[in-house]
Amino acid sequence: MQALYYSRFGAADTLTLGALPMPEPAPGEVLVRVAAAGLNPIDVKTRAGKGFVAAQLGTAFRFVPGYDLAGEVASQHPDWPAGTAVVGMVNFPLRGGACAEYCAVEAGVLVAAPRRIPLADAAGLPLAGLTAWQGLFQHGALTSGQRLLVLAGAGGVGHLAVQLGRWAGAEVAATASKGNLALLGELGAHHCLDYGQPDVLEAAGPWDLILDLMGGDVGLQALDCLAPEGLLLTVPTLTAATLEAAGAARQRRVRGYTVQPDAAQLEQLVALVDRGDVTLHISQRFPLAQGAEAHRLVEGGHVQGKVILEMPAAAV
Repeated sequence: MQALYYSRFGAADTLTLGALPMPEPAPGEVLVRVAAAGLNPIDVKTRAGKGFVAAQLGTAFRFVPGYDLAGEVASQHPDWPAGTAVVGMVNFPLRGGACAEYCAVEAGVLVAAPRRIPLADAAGLPLAGLTAWQGLFQHGALTSGQRLLVLAGAGGVGHLAVQLGRWAGAEVAATASKGNLALLGELGAHHCLDYGQPDVLEAAGPWDLILDLMGGDVGLQALDCLAPEGLLLTVPTLTAATLEAAGAARQRRVRGYTVQPDAAQLEQLVALVDRGDVTLHISQRFPLAQGAEAHRLVEGGHVQGKVILEMPAAAV
């Protein structure tokens, strides 16, 4: 089968497209014929040798990236008949494998794919959707009427968090570059904030819940806009400890979290997509052979919504 992989950390040109052996499902696993894989910031950071996944891969490895896939079941399983269209956040964090024509995955992380959107596009939903869902509802306990601020609201996680916050009845604000403010309005944000404008966060605050998808100095600035009993949740792992310490020093609650696979939550996200309550914005689709170009796009930032890698037509 064709797969995208790398055997050393570095720039996007370390990615290789080549033939690898077909994976064999272990007991309890399903073989999926992949239609597309979702590309996430963690894929780019790991390839560059950054973050907790890269630290565990060591120095001798051959890693096929990708935790998000959409495709069709290609093996027999009691819960998943062959040919069933599925989507899932798979093999997290050390196995990956979604950037290949076939992937062996634990059956329990799969859910039936959305029917409202093309199967390949659904590959953009799992990790980003679960990150938003778990931040807002599992860790943030967001309720109707609260004030929510999403930092980087036009990105993969952010554009879903804005819609989920609006669906939950919150008053939603989000930051983006000037060119992405129109998208925030289309997503339903009540307040569309240009992060290039000084003091825009403080002027619009305070906020009961801040979902920080930027980290670093941006997260530190947002701390000053947090309500006294509010909570700032930060996703970027590289700066989470710094933000938590800063929060403690300012007597503000700050918590970092890492997304986890959850089929029940993913089923709820799929249902929202099928009802039209959540729209998945795909900014660009690349063939698997252009995986390095896709990585460079995500690495440069400012991507609206999601980027996906589609498998060769013969594979689907």
